[in-house]
Amino acid sequence: MDIFNSNRRLEELTMYALDWGLFLRHDSEGGIAPFMYLQNGKEKFTRVLMTDGDPMEFAKSILQKEEKPFEQFVIGFEGYLRDEKNNRVDSIIVQGFDITQEKGTALGQMFNPKENGGFRKIDKITFLGNPELIIAKKENERADYSIEEIGFNAIAMSENNGLTSYVAVFVHENPSVVANTIKRFLRSKIGGEKKNELSGKFELNIPAGQISNDDFLKFQVTNCIKEEIQSESAKIWSSQTKRKFEIVCKNGDNFLFSSSDNFTEQLSNNKQSSDATGYEAYSPQELTAKKWWQFWK
Repeated sequence: MDIFNSNRRLEELTMYALDWGLFLRHDSEGGIAPFMYLQNGKEKFTRVLMTDGDPMEFAKSILQKEEKPFEQFVIGFEGYLRDEKNNRVDSIIVQGFDITQEKGTALGQMFNPKENGGFRKIDKITFLGNPELIIAKKENERADYSIEEIGFNAIAMSENNGLTSYVAVFVHENPSVVANTIKRFLRSKIGGEKKNELSGKFELNIPAGQISNDDFLKFQVTNCIKEEIQSESAKIWSSQTKRKFEIVCKNGDNFLFSSSDNFTEQLSNNKQSSDATGYEAYSPQELTAKKWWQFWK
């Protein structure tokens, strides 16, 4: 089932807005203000929806007066969803729309708030349906729903004990896209056919200058890595192999995440690992196509 109506631009913006809402709430002891993102090609505009009423109705009135051109928009707000026991649970809810499509997509993420013992996400993202477009639909036979794919490459490193570690590079301007790609990469190795040969060591690199909001990026990659190494498949792998994960994620020279202080120190002192890849000079497309031996001459 394609809940985004084959619209990858809408998917990317909606997921970004959901992640942004969680980021705003994770370090706050009160509810967030409703917000809206407008997107026109590569341009993105933010609107804060200061209202005590229905944020969707207020957004509708704002959109009718909006002077900036836009193709997609997403409204995000804090609300409640019901868990399996019918209890109300704090949630970030987003509804995303494309002006050329009759249906949008609504998603929710339940969470435990900071003021109630510490912020944490609860369960997976919930699909809440495909709501009707809240403004007049516009016909555009040339509407483009494509996105810029992430630049990604990875190399398997053979260690002295015969086990395999990995170094990977992720190039994209969207923190949500980077984090989701990291999650899929880790998951593919932890649960892959060669998982028994895995050492548990990963160096994940995001070139400097790609993403403007460092705090949001750190929040995203930290959460995605923790979710994967705390997953059931990761626990089974660790139990069966008697190995631990040693994972670092760097944005340029800055460490965003480390599961092992020893591994961080090792990488800081290892010029081959930290400097020799030479990936910074390549575009996302060139990076994906590049052969890793060319980085590691």
